[in-house]
Order: sequence, then structure tokens, then C-alpha cells
Amino acid sequence: MNDNAPVVAFDLDDTLYKEMDFVYSGYRAVARRLADATGADAGRLFDIIAAGRPRGFEDALEYIAGLDDAERFTVDSMVEDYRAHQPEICLDGDAEAALTRLKAAGVHTVLITDGSTRHQRSKFAALGLDRFFAPEDILISEETGGDKTTLVPWTLVEERYRGHRLTYVGDNLVKDFYHPNQRGWRTVMLRDRGYRNVFAQRPTEYAALYRPQITVDTLIQVPLY
Repeated sequence: MNDNAPVVAFDLDDTLYKEMDFVYSGYRAVARRLADATGADAGRLFDIIAAGRPRGFEDALEYIAGLDDAERFTVDSMVEDYRAHQPEICLDGDAEAALTRLKAAGVHTVLITDGSTRHQRSKFAALGLDRFFAPEDILISEETGGDKTTLVPWTLVEERYRGHRLTYVGDNLVKDFYHPNQRGWRTVMLRDRGYRNVFAQRPTEYAALYRPQITVDTLIQVPLY
């Protein structure tokens, strides 16, 4: 790199979009598959799966028991359908606006996310993130060999962007801020204003090193410099 533009790295789930939207997308896909095979109502199956989580798939099997082709389905087959589904998700409006603003300003954007290649890349495709992140700036824990509780993703970014101002934007107090705080990054937490995040935010329960330096209500407020 021969420029000194700042770098803003983002978490994915519950930062750029709501992870529960992905979960419900998977539930809808499973419900449709069950409904197509058995004739049961897809909407009712979705409600059963969502209301019963984490035992929703078992509840759905009980609901379709005795219907045509119901014996084809098991919890394992439903889990596979969930994992293989094409997500019906979209970027939060403020996330798209913030990424567009950063790109226009010449800021380097990086994605640091934990999870499997299969899941995370299906989300990237659905969200159209290739508009904002270069392939080499997408770091998935399964591909890098280390999640955010290790030094792996942080040192990879530091090596690529040596000498740049580094900011990390996330939501999870357990793993998003500890290492970048220790390494001199600026850290920003997107507040869960609607209480929809998979992992609840309770900052006072965590030591200072686990907390962000800045908390924002919208990604538009992420500082550039």
C-alpha cells in the first residue's frame, strides 16, 4: 500500500445486517421445503419452527407426522436445508449508506467475521458486499485459521495496512473489541437499539478492555479519521 488512507474494518453479523434475519430466512426455506413435500401450510410451519427454537425442527416434525412424505425428513436433513439455503437478507439502510460514504471518501474497508466459509460467503453474495470489499479484504475465520478471539485476523490486517489508522466496528462485547483495543486500534460499537441482536449488549458486565472506545447508534456516525 502506498497511500495512507484510514482503514475501517467491520464485523458482519448484527453489524451490517441483523443476524436474526438470516436465521428466519433459513427457517422459511425449511418450512417451504416441508410444505412442498407434505402439503402442510408453510406459514404455520415457519411459526412453529421460530417459536420453538432451539427445538423448532423437532416441533415441525411432530406437526407433519403422518402427512404424505413426512418420513423423508429428519432433524439432520432440516439442518442441512437450513445451512444450504440461499439467504433472503439485505444490508441495513444505514450500513449501506455508511459503506457508500466510506468508499467515496477513499477509505479502505475490511470485513472480519467468524464462521464457516459456506455460511458467510452465502451472506456476502446475498448482501452484495463485493461492491464494498475487495476479495483480499474479506477475512473469514474458517479461511484464516483464527477467529476474533485470536490474534490472527488483527495481525493480518496490520501486515497488509502497515502505518494506516485502523478502526474496527462491531457489536459483540465478548470478542469484537478486546484484541484491537490492546493493539491500538480505535473501536466502535453499533448499539443494538431494537434489542434484536443474537448476543445481548451489557457493557457494564465487561472489563474496560472488552468495551469499545466509541458507541454509535448508526453506522453513519462511524468516524473516518
